[in-house]
Formats: sequence, C-alpha cells, structure tokens
Amino acid sequence: MNRERGSMKQVKLTLLAAIISLFCSVTAGFAQPNLGVHPTILDFRLGGGQSESRAIHLTNNSPNKIQLRMYLNDWLRDTMGGHQYFRADTLGQSCAKWITLDKNFVELEPGKSTDVTVKLSVPDGADATAMMKWAMLFIETVEEQNNVKEKGTQAAVRNVLRIGVHIYETPPTLTEKGIKVYDLMPVKNTNNVYQVLCQNTGKIMVECKSFIELNNLADGSQIKLDPVEFPMFPNQKRYVMFELPASLPKGKYSALAVLDGGEDVALEAVEGTIEVK
Repeated sequence: MNRERGSMKQVKLTLLAAIISLFCSVTAGFAQPNLGVHPTILDFRLGGGQSESRAIHLTNNSPNKIQLRMYLNDWLRDTMGGHQYFRADTLGQSCAKWITLDKNFVELEPGKSTDVTVKLSVPDGADATAMMKWAMLFIETVEEQNNVKEKGTQAAVRNVLRIGVHIYETPPTLTEKGIKVYDLMPVKNTNNVYQVLCQNTGKIMVECKSFIELNNLADGSQIKLDPVEFPMFPNQKRYVMFELPASLPKGKYSALAVLDGGEDVALEAVEGTIEVK
C-alpha cells in the first residue's frame, strides 16, 4: 500500500514538472511588447467648419515584430478620477464621429517607427461648438499566440498592450472657467481619511490642485497636507482623498480644504473640524 502511494506521488510530481516545462517552453519565446507612443494627448482648438491633422509617432522598441490596431472610444472620468469607456459616438460630449485616421492597422518590425495621422473636422454650426468634446484613441497590439501541439495538448500565450491617446476639442469661443468645493467629510469605515467634494462649473476642462491646511486648536500649530493634482471635465464632480499623517498628534483641528483651478480662477475653500483619535 505504501509502495502504491509513493508511486502515485512520483507520477504526480513528474506530471507537474512536465506541465511547468511545457509552459516555460511556450512563454520563453515571447517578450512583453514595448511600444513607444508620442504624443499621448491631442488638444484641438477648432471653430465650426475647421479641421486639423496631427501625427502620432509609433515606435516598436521590442525585439519582435508587432501588429497594431487603432480604434476610438468615448469615455468619462468618474467621481474618483477613474476612466469609464463607452462605444464610440454614444455620449453627448463625444467628438469620435469627427475623427478620421489614415490607417487602422500597422505592422512594425523591431526598432522601426511609423506615424498615424489623426484628422479632426468640426462641422459648421453653433451646435458643434456649444460645448467641449473629447474621445479616446486606443492603440493596441494584436494578440500573439503560439500553439504547441504535443500528444494532443495545446497551449496558448496572449500578450496584449493597449495605450490610450486623449483627444480633446475645445472651441476657442469657450473660455468660461469655474470651480466649486462643497464639502469636507470623513470617509466611512476608515481611520483618519477625509474627502473633499469638488466640481468644475465652467465650460472647459480645468487642471486643479487641492490641499488641506490643519490648525491644532490646542496649541495653534499648523500643517499642510500634500496637494493632489487632477483634471476635471465641464460639470464633472470629483472626490479628492486625503489621508492624515500617522505622526499627526491627537486632538481637534480646524481644517481648511482649498481647491485651486489656476491663476485665472478664484480659489475655492470650505472649512470643517477634524478630530484625530
């Protein structure tokens, strides 16, 4: 009986070693795709009836030939700053239908480069320039797979890299900027983590910076938390998270949460009280 168990154990170990060896032999021939993309932001500022073309430079920095496909998506930033993606031309803020590419698929040998031309054409009419619009161009490696057939067994490896290029269209007639900060509140089910609720109330995207200044009510000492930088689309609301330093002395503090939208936008702030326990 013990001899049978030992034999079964040896068979299992041999099978496991064979599986590991097969997997290593499949993956050894594949390097992670290394793709250079420049620029990753296209910022158009066109009026009605105008068009403009921009080039995106692609470079294959990997040792293998790669195949790339290009496609457009709509997208939004959520209240935590994450990206949400949608089918192209489904959102009211989308400019995807105004965009054409000179190619949707390319092959690049190792060390080689090419350009993809992105043309944005704004229709003539007031509706086309009433608001800022945007889209995302994805550049994605086509799946690489290697099939290994041995005694009826098949294995495959997939190596996919996707890079997004942000495309913005801001009509030059839109100049209104506005920001608002509404509240400073603790984050539920956490210790010493607070969030500031902000909103872009203007017509164009704003690059923002938020920080919190604390004043110890017992001894008057002050501390300024590191600022958080982030963009906000028009009408977007955003929660900005701040974790209090572990070294912060216990006690009550007056807190001033500040939102800075740049030199040409008035600072916004909200006051509150924080207790460190």
